[in-house]
Amino acid sequence: MDGGIMASEYLNRTNQTFEDPILDEMKQLATKKQIPIISEEGIRLILHLIQVGKYKRVLEIGTAIGYTSYSISKYTQASVVTIERNPELVNQAKEFISHSEAKERITFIEGDALEISTETIGLFDLIFIDAAKAQYIRFFEKFEPLLLQGGIIVTDNLLFHGFVENPKSILSRNRKQLVNKINKFNQWLLHKSDYDSYIYEIGDGMAISYKK
Repeated sequence: MDGGIMASEYLNRTNQTFEDPILDEMKQLATKKQIPIISEEGIRLILHLIQVGKYKRVLEIGTAIGYTSYSISKYTQASVVTIERNPELVNQAKEFISHSEAKERITFIEGDALEISTETIGLFDLIFIDAAKAQYIRFFEKFEPLLLQGGIIVTDNLLFHGFVENPKSILSRNRKQLVNKINKFNQWLLHKSDYDSYIYEIGDGMAISYKK
């Protein structure tokens, strides 16, 4: 067995576990319907960043079934504004969160993140981008003006199942185009002079970008 995998499994067992019936239901549904949700390592990192930074407001691009938003609202004091264009996923997320006190600190916006107005949603300490991978540059450019000085932007899935590192293994033309766009974003992000960015081998690849 690969040493990195063994270490990851050990840390997942050793670190804090999230024992919560709503999160368990979310995971079961995500597995059943093949809905991507953030990795255990990824959500732990985001929660840690929020707690250490004492962040109060988080913006999430890509709600899915509400796993990340719910986790943030349950385990930190931050409020979350979350954007999702799929009405079925929005309804599912609202249904899950309606059974929890966390619902008081989660605001849902249904619509395409690239089309909605940002004039009235305020400023944020942390922005989490986990939506259409091919649009990451556009998401970043649209929402970075809403980030407070010293805030952080987190982007997920930047290794894309290992294909970004090993594109020659891709057979699908569409997947190859997507991987090329993710790699383009990675290079663009790491060369942005107004941010300190680093891509970590967490989950499916996660970047932390600190606004200077």
